[in-house]
Amino acid sequence: MLSNFKKILSAGCSFIQGSELGDEHPFSHQTYPALIAKQLQVDYDSVAYPSASNQGIAKTLFDYKRLDNCLVIVQWTFPSRLGVNLSYEYKGKHGQNKQWFDLAPNNWDLINHFNEYREYTQQLKDLNIDKLHDVVYRHTGNDDNFNFYTLLAIRAAQQLLASTKTPYIFIAGCNALSNIEGVHNIDGLGFVEYCDEKKFLKGPHNHPLHEAHQSVCNFILDKKLV
Repeated sequence: MLSNFKKILSAGCSFIQGSELGDEHPFSHQTYPALIAKQLQVDYDSVAYPSASNQGIAKTLFDYKRLDNCLVIVQWTFPSRLGVNLSYEYKGKHGQNKQWFDLAPNNWDLINHFNEYREYTQQLKDLNIDKLHDVVYRHTGNDDNFNFYTLLAIRAAQQLLASTKTPYIFIAGCNALSNIEGVHNIDGLGFVEYCDEKKFLKGPHNHPLHEAHQSVCNFILDKKLV
């Protein structure tokens, strides 16, 4: 059991940011890391963001300046996502200046999936990021590459947290991560597969909802991972 922390910091993709839970901006207080913080009566913060890659997740931890007195809970995401730092700035969905971009197979940001972000998607196409996406996946879109860069991200985060004496819990977001040393699964499954097996309700964009997060919260507390 971990101890001596005053705040839980979570990192991950949309599952941990809390997409479709109803209070996801800037992040939800209904995800399982937030529910654990509430149960333990400690502060809560999150650097999770939708469509994050494992490289992007690691970067959010390196960029976070207040790790003292934190317990960090990271749910790692699909290895097939690849994060890159562009050589120029662009405007994010909410008007913020950004350089980091997370590529992904069938990337929703590049295919007009969200009506409210059509101008954002057009900007990405004007910058030829859709063409970058196609070239990257045509030449490097294989499991060996995905798994190698994911392992680098996880090991870098472990080294950072160890060097700052920050306790942490790593959770597999999908089965592809469940055999990595130091990454916990949930009853032998990644988060996505666990929610599928339990048939938890999902939102229109396929994000597990409140029952799923409460179940994983209970699992972590019952297993005394915290």
